[in-house]
Amino acid sequence: MIELVMAGYLQCSLAAQIIVNEDRKCFYQCRDSSREFASTLKQYQCPKTLYADRPALPFKERDRENKWTKEEIEKYAE
Repeated sequence: MIELVMAGYLQCSLAAQIIVNEDRKCFYQCRDSSREFASTLKQYQCPKTLYADRPALPFKERDRENKWTKEEIEKYAE
């Protein structure tokens, strides 16, 4: 039953994580080439897979080069 519910969500995989003060920042790369960001307290882990409650980007709008860069991630550390 849970698998049927999750079929309607966009699946995103953990790309990177950093700890800043008391927060853990999680960076996700989605299957449709979009990116997601989440944050939690540092004592918790980032899930390996995040399910976003939104439709995938249309094929024509996807950009395979749209990846988290080291510079973008480091901006969140400031």
